[in-house]
Amino acid sequence: MIKQVLRKTTSMTALFSFIWLSFTGIILYIMPPGRIAYWVDWHIFGLNKDNIGQTHTVVSMLFLISMVLHVWLNFGAIVSYMQNRRRKLIVFTPETTAGLILSCLVFFGTLYGVAPFSTITNALSDYKDDYEYTVGNPPYGHAELSSLPVLADRMHMDMGKIEQIMQEKGFTFDNESSFKDIAAQNGMNPSELYKIILPARQKNKPSAEDKAVDMSKYEHLQGSGMGMKTIAQAAESCGITPEEAVVRLAENSVEVSETDTLRDAAEKASLTPIEIYAIIDTGKKPQ
Repeated sequence: MIKQVLRKTTSMTALFSFIWLSFTGIILYIMPPGRIAYWVDWHIFGLNKDNIGQTHTVVSMLFLISMVLHVWLNFGAIVSYMQNRRRKLIVFTPETTAGLILSCLVFFGTLYGVAPFSTITNALSDYKDDYEYTVGNPPYGHAELSSLPVLADRMHMDMGKIEQIMQEKGFTFDNESSFKDIAAQNGMNPSELYKIILPARQKNKPSAEDKAVDMSKYEHLQGSGMGMKTIAQAAESCGITPEEAVVRLAENSVEVSETDTLRDAAEKASLTPIEIYAIIDTGKKPQ
């Protein structure tokens, strides 16, 4: 009696946890990369990236536990699937072999990018690239967690000009809060607030003049998907026009168009995408 109740409870737990996993899995599939999700304060059904990721992880553990129990409670039935008509145990029955082949086909087909599995992964990549193009990247990794003075310093902005802009807009802010919190206090996301204060960007930065380019300032961009940015998007992040970015690159013997990606430009110039970004930002080629 107890085992029967446990079997039913386990089966229903596995079913409902599978439903929740499917729900969070689909959202994870369409969710933008973390750097963008945090920058635009991305939500769906009132849930943010952390909510979805944490729920998916914990529910997957529940599903795993319930499936282990399910196998244990139904071991006899599973063994019967691997028996022939004479009740002789045969591990690789036609059904077992078919299941193994199908699962291996999906796993290795996806791993090696074989169609039609590659179509799914490419569709995901294209979707996220489109989202990135529409929304844009943060100026640097987790910029939303920086205080206003720190963000102004890293992005060569005039702090006095930022305060003037914020006051003219009637925004509430303080220099101790994170950029994300300041944006939330004023009913917007960090990306929207950044665009408002972008005019405070200083046109003439010290690094673009006599100083050598300090590449350590761009280390945080490694692994951030910077290579997928277009020249126009990179220019926007640096507070200059796409035309000016193209001119700066041309002055450093890198001939590109506004729609080229940093990766494309890097391949043409035998540089890295981060170095191309540094040229757009400073006007000088890293030594």
